[in-house]
Parts: sequence; structure tokens; C-alpha cells
Amino acid sequence: IFPPTIHVDRTEADGDHERIHIWATANGQAKEWTSRRTLDRENLTITFRQEIPAAPVKHMGGTWVIEPLADDRSRVRLLHDYSAIGDDPHDLLWIEQAVDKNSTSELAALKVNVEAAHAAATEELTFSFADTVHIDGAAKDVFDFINEAQLWAERLPHVAVVRLSEDTPGLQELEMDTRAKDGSVHTTKSYRVVFPHHKIAYKQVTLPALMTLHTG
Repeated sequence: IFPPTIHVDRTEADGDHERIHIWATANGQAKEWTSRRTLDRENLTITFRQEIPAAPVKHMGGTWVIEPLADDRSRVRLLHDYSAIGDDPHDLLWIEQAVDKNSTSELAALKVNVEAAHAAATEELTFSFADTVHIDGAAKDVFDFINEAQLWAERLPHVAVVRLSEDTPGLQELEMDTRAKDGSVHTTKSYRVVFPHHKIAYKQVTLPALMTLHTG
């Protein structure tokens, strides 16, 4: 739903309290952090506080506030408080820009998705599928093949060019050009979160034609 978010793991849950590990982009950079959230269903608020922020953030927290305006209308406010490591003015500006950009896109996406869900209550807005293959080989070797995307142009005939970076261990930025059956080439870009040696979560941010979302 939220464009900046790459992947989220809910690591703890106790009633209305939870801890989540978030991988997301901020000003075009992939980051990760851990947050505590408290859900107040009666007052329609969700408060959050980062426990392990990502530099240059020293601390960050805030609240989602949902205000009923009518039976079928609501106003949502997203509040933040934050500080930068060392109170560096440049870093404070960077955080301000990231918060403003991400909050604007998240609120817009929330509106679009909730309204679409209500308008098409009986229709599927997303489609999910799973493919399974049994391989005569070690699980680690299979994982390494998928993880080592920088070698795909040598290993997969439909992949023309690959650009892979991993500035933060386990958090990859993958851009590649792939060939279609008609000979055309299209470019996709994804962020990948690596969990050795059993899972790689991904989200495409530059999508092929006809798709508005692709995660897995």
C-alpha cells in the first residue's frame, strides 16, 4: 500500500502493542529500523516510536490520528517528532524532506486504497499466486543462486543487464534489463531484503507495463 515501504516484519505482538521491523526508502535511499506501535481502537489512534533508528535519525516517533467526519468520511492526520544525530542542520533538513515526502505519499496511498476497497467490495484489487519447484540440490545453493543476482546475465538467457548494489548488508537495490519473447527489452528496479539462507523479500519500484504493484 505505502510506496516507500519495501518490507515489514511483525516481530512481536501483545494485544494492542507490537514491534515491527521496517525496510523502506527515505529520499531515495534504502533504510531499515525497528519501531514500537500502540493501537488505540477506541480513540482511533496508532502511536509509534522508533527503537532502533537509521542514521541520521537520532529519535523519531509520531501518531496516526483518524477523525470521523461522517458515516462514510474520515480525516487522517500523520504526526511526527524527530531529531538528528548531533543536531546537524544538514541532517535535520534531510529528515524533514524524507518525512514530508514519505508522509505525503503514504497518506495519498491510504486514501486511494481504502476508497478503492470500498468501491469494489466484491472484487479482487490484488492478485496473489505461488509457484513451487522441487530441485535436486542443496537449499543453500538455491538460495545463493537467487541472492547472487549480479550473475544473472551470465546464468539466465532472458536477462540482458544487471545492476546490483548492497550498501547495507542484506538490503539490496536491483535494477535489470530483461528481454521479452518479441525481442523488446524492459527495465525493472527492485529492493530486496535478504534473510540468509531461507528467504528473500522483494518489492519492484520500477514496474513493467500493466502492473501497479509487484511484491513477493
